[in-house]
Formats: sequence, structure tokens, C-alpha cells
Amino acid sequence: MSVLEPSCLFDAEEMAATVTVQRWMEKASATDPARDTRPMEIADFCNFTGNGPDELVKSCMLTTKDGLQKISIKGRRAMQESIEAFVAERGLSRHEAIVLGNRLRSFLIHNGVFIQGPASIR
Repeated sequence: MSVLEPSCLFDAEEMAATVTVQRWMEKASATDPARDTRPMEIADFCNFTGNGPDELVKSCMLTTKDGLQKISIKGRRAMQESIEAFVAERGLSRHEAIVLGNRLRSFLIHNGVFIQGPASIR
């Protein structure tokens, strides 16, 4: 991923205002919204990739010649690799890494991109 210029940084407030993040927050409601870390997590991931939340979803989709949307296997695979790299860079425990990766995939799932992470039992 690229190094970002300060003008490219995303913050949690910007994330919470986007349609894709609002959809995710509504569909995957947290038990305590005041302690919800999802906007910050998606902002950190967006800063890591250099793409906003809408671009993350679009990068996993293809438009057919009929104008229909379908999931891009290459885009989804690249997104999975980005999620794994982001989680690995954080230096989290195995459990925390799985939870963070699943939350990021949850964002994509709630925005129409079916994506699975690696099995958590090894």
C-alpha cells in the first residue's frame, strides 16, 4: 500500500457520515453504540489502503455489459490480502486479529460483497 499524504487521511467522523458505513452500522448494530470502534477501524483501514469506504466496496465489484453488478473474484482476493496485511501490521494477538479482520469483512458483507476470512480454528 502507498504512503498517504496528510490531505488523504480519513477520520472516524468522516467514516460515520458515509452511506456505506451508515448501512453497516445499522445492519450490524452494536450493543453499546457509545463504545463502538467500527468507524475508527474502518478509518484506519481506509488510511492503510488509501481508499474511502465507497471505493473499498467498488473495488470488489464488476459491472457487466448488461449494467448489472457482480462480485469481482480478483477484487475480493485483493481486498482479503489488504485486510490480512492491515491486521498483521497491527501486531495483535491471534484472537484480536481475527476479530478485527472479521469486522472489516463485515463492512463489506453488509455492503453486498460476500467475503470470508480464513478459518479461525487451526
